Amino acid sequence: MDFKMNEQLVDWITRFQKEKDIEALENLKDYCYYMIEPLIEEFTEKYGEDAGELLRLKWDKRFYFIFTKYQLNVGLPLDSFVKNTYRFYFMQVLKKAGY
Repeated sequence: MDFKMNEQLVDWITRFQKEKDIEALENLKDYCYYMIEPLIEEFTEKYGEDAGELLRLKWDKRFYFIFTKYQLNVGLPLDSFVKNTYRFYFMQVLKKAGY
């Protein structure tokens, strides 16, 4: 499969990683929210409303760190990276909270 990322996304990721550009990070958050919210809904269905609320409070706490780790040159689609990373992170958050 040929991997081609939107030029705007590449620009935001590059600006954030090289310059710690907070505006670029905010744009990435807005873009990625639509990938993360379905995961929160999935965990809410499985564990209840309180779990969903916990994840809604926590999702952006690690966003900065998570995006320091994304590597453009690897070719992993951003969607896959975000969903897989957040699924793992949310499982850790819920486990720590006793779910």
